[in-house]
Amino acid sequence: MDNSGVTGVFLKIEETCRDANNKLYYDFLHSIQNHYSEPQVFDTIRDFIQNCTDTLETMRGVQSRIENWDALEEELSLQSERNTWRLIYCLYQNRLNSSNFCSEMSKDNVKYISEKDVVENLYRNESSVREYQLIVDWLEKNASDQAENQPKIEYFTDKTIGWENTVYQLTNSMLELSYMSSEQLVSFLDPDAPVREGKLLHDLDRADDGRLERRMFIEIRCGNLQKAQALAMHCGQPWRAACLLGWIHHHDPNYKNPLIRDKLPIEGNPNRALWKLCAWELSKDTRIGQFYRAIYASFCGNLQQLLPVVTCWQDALWAYMKTLLDLKVEAEVRAVMAASYTEMPEEYWQNEMTMDEIFKELHASKNSNIQEQANMPNHLIQKYLILNQIPQLMEEIDSIMENSRFNWNPQFIRFLAHLILFLRQVGISTKDKIGVKVLSAYVRVLIDLGDPVLIAFYTATLPQEDQIINYASYLENIRDIELRKKCLTAADDANLNVEAITKLVVENIRQKNTDLCLDDVTAEITDADLEKIDALDWLLFYKCQREEALWQTNAMIRYFLMNDKIDAARKAFKKIPSDSITAVMSEYSNTSGAVANLSITNNLSNKASHAIHEYLSYQTYLDAQEGFSEWFIHYHKGKPSPLDDLSPYATFTEKVAYDHKKAQYNIEFERWRCTMEHHTKAVKQLLFNVLLFPNGGWLVNNNNYSNFDKNSSDNSEEENRQREMESLREICIPKIVMLVYSVMSEMNEHTGCIDLADLLAAEEYQLYKVFSKGKLRDIFKKICESSLILMDQKKDPWGYPR
Repeated sequence: MDNSGVTGVFLKIEETCRDANNKLYYDFLHSIQNHYSEPQVFDTIRDFIQNCTDTLETMRGVQSRIENWDALEEELSLQSERNTWRLIYCLYQNRLNSSNFCSEMSKDNVKYISEKDVVENLYRNESSVREYQLIVDWLEKNASDQAENQPKIEYFTDKTIGWENTVYQLTNSMLELSYMSSEQLVSFLDPDAPVREGKLLHDLDRADDGRLERRMFIEIRCGNLQKAQALAMHCGQPWRAACLLGWIHHHDPNYKNPLIRDKLPIEGNPNRALWKLCAWELSKDTRIGQFYRAIYASFCGNLQQLLPVVTCWQDALWAYMKTLLDLKVEAEVRAVMAASYTEMPEEYWQNEMTMDEIFKELHASKNSNIQEQANMPNHLIQKYLILNQIPQLMEEIDSIMENSRFNWNPQFIRFLAHLILFLRQVGISTKDKIGVKVLSAYVRVLIDLGDPVLIAFYTATLPQEDQIINYASYLENIRDIELRKKCLTAADDANLNVEAITKLVVENIRQKNTDLCLDDVTAEITDADLEKIDALDWLLFYKCQREEALWQTNAMIRYFLMNDKIDAARKAFKKIPSDSITAVMSEYSNTSGAVANLSITNNLSNKASHAIHEYLSYQTYLDAQEGFSEWFIHYHKGKPSPLDDLSPYATFTEKVAYDHKKAQYNIEFERWRCTMEHHTKAVKQLLFNVLLFPNGGWLVNNNNYSNFDKNSSDNSEEENRQREMESLREICIPKIVMLVYSVMSEMNEHTGCIDLADLLAAEEYQLYKVFSKGKLRDIFKKICESSLILMDQKKDPWGYPR
């Protein structure tokens, strides 16, 4: 296969692994949704384990197509996560479901007590010992999964007799063999011969024994005692298999057997204590292979002989836990049983440690690999789970989150988020700020993924304020209408506060890029303006939010008008459905379909009343602006062009044609004049609607804003709104006055221009207050010009006939 083909296969594998990883987000969501109540928490954990296992199988399935493929970091991380969920499952089932009873075994009440009975009673009554065994089982299960991918000894040898090369050389000593041993061979072939005689086996047999012993230790490490025995039998060494059974505790079931005639076989080793002492001595005998010594060390609690063969954190923890468990069980058996046991060496009893001491030993291990792995996040989490130190676990998670290496690993954050949810579900979560920090980070991961169902569900696990902030930040970048609907539906299903979220979305978008407009001298609608306008749609999906839609639209129109963007303001205004005011007023009235009338405000809240008043103010202003634009276009572009003067040398034909054109012009001009009178009347009405706006005036609240709660967080917003409206009155009202003057002046209605002075000075409307001295001077200068024109028309300065 050429390089391009290999690259294609690698890319395909990476894509498959990535898809499998992304599927985990949905798998974990479904697991939680299916088992959300506290009694089902272990069903959830079991599903988590299965999700990780299925994904690992998928990843390994595609990776197996390439030889010598090294495991991806994602695969190792997922394997570690799966192991952690297994640990949680076994530990917390024991911790949460432990029986409260404690039964003491007394020889006075029981005719026969065996070692097995003592051990079973210990496990039943001592939660800590039971937990030690669970940890050992967990470590062995993890090792068993890893060992499945390693080559089996059966791949290297067929079923045979023990030490076949040594046997062959000894039985054919007179022949010249092709491969003779380099050392003097043993004279006998009993199992103890190499040690007793101090001689060696054949070189090939020693190599085979080394492989066998190593593989047998791996099977013991994986908790597969029967497999280890089967290996010994396969290699023709049944004595190795038989010797592995000496640790089993003795028990005679016939004492409790109701069938007197049929005797049951005795279990275990009646001389177990003697076997254990022999195993201790055997584990220290350096004439025996290291892994074979480690096998016996694991059964007799000889920690010092186990540690040299372990190379990773899990193996080392297994060695310590195996030793600790052996000591606890042995101490209980010797304390309860009256039998005289062979004494174990003092060194044996000195190996007992607490769990805290074990983990300290791991952190201080002489093996640099174990020491490094002990500080890895996954093992630190497992450590605190085992120690049941949840506050320290949360502190460690916080430290991990601060580490940039792990902070951007989405799958690791997914694991931490679900760990936090598990701790909450079983009621043992502490330091909730850290939990919120983790869940917020996971929500950000899901926002990058872009599925609203995932985002909404996990956002709902945050405190309400964080729910609103996080989900709003996600919605800010959603422009597609259909996707917006899906996002709101997902939020509703997750019981999020949709009204508060959509409000914050509009506010955030409205406040984005507000400084850029100050430098923009054009009044054209920009992409940033369109984004702000489109954001209003978030408040239009639910009719109950029409009041907020009015409020936010008003704020947006204020922003556009202050930046002289009349088209953008009009576009924002048109976003609001025509029935919005009726909808708002009907919420405060028992009668449906209330007529939008400014006088019907008795039942409205201050906010609703102000929003309606301001909205109608903008409607009036925008209508006036639009009416003036139409008037201006018709006045300047609709007016017929006057005819040029007729030449004094024109012919009779030219004079006739000129008269015809003049008659046609007069007809068109009269038609235009009539139309202009209609337009002028309409536009004057629209412009004066702004100047004579009812209920206090244009952009003047009919209720004083001081009625708002001074302690409310909305108070500063209301004060800012008041300042903006006052600024707009100072900008817009002088503009409207000048437009009124322009219309009447152009239409030769100079008497009406003089009346503007009375309107500006009227205390009823107090329009003069919004004029600066310069602007007031300009408008009165214009009025003076109209007065002069009236006097030229033989009238007095106020337009009355003389």
